[in-house]
Amino acid sequence: MTTNEIFLLIALVSSGIFLLQFFISLFLGDVDVDVDGDATADSDLGSVFSFKGLVHFLIGFGWTKVFFVGESWKTYFGAVLVGLVFVFVMFYVYVLAFRLQKYRAPEPPSSMVGRAGKVYINDGDGRYTISLVRDGSVRELDVVSLSGRTDYVTDQVVTIEKFENNTYYIN
Repeated sequence: MTTNEIFLLIALVSSGIFLLQFFISLFLGDVDVDVDGDATADSDLGSVFSFKGLVHFLIGFGWTKVFFVGESWKTYFGAVLVGLVFVFVMFYVYVLAFRLQKYRAPEPPSSMVGRAGKVYINDGDGRYTISLVRDGSVRELDVVSLSGRTDYVTDQVVTIEKFENNTYYIN
């Protein structure tokens, strides 16, 4: 077996494992075969040194050696560099995916008390719709003026003073 055949075998096997992992995750959902020391989904450098990291390295390393035939140290060095690029691209893609995966926990209604928002719509009779940051994004919230005030204008900043009987009150 020649050196080129060995690297072709490495490239084919690692590409096959990658495709198998891809199709399993695509059709069977969240299947994680890596062992993680802690139970969080945070990505750190430990995820680079994993089975998936090894597979990505071998894909880049193997295919580079197949396409750039030669026994000089330059071809091995280039193949190692391409393998490392594959690993760090995989790491960056996982970092981006984990950012998308983080779900925001809904905030309880009482946590809105003391939070400022801008008047969005004056509904009349001391009722308003305000916009404020809730659950990590800008939301609209119906509020009632405690004093019955009807002269708040659009974009005026108000503060939620009280939450009672599923109703938010401003001053």
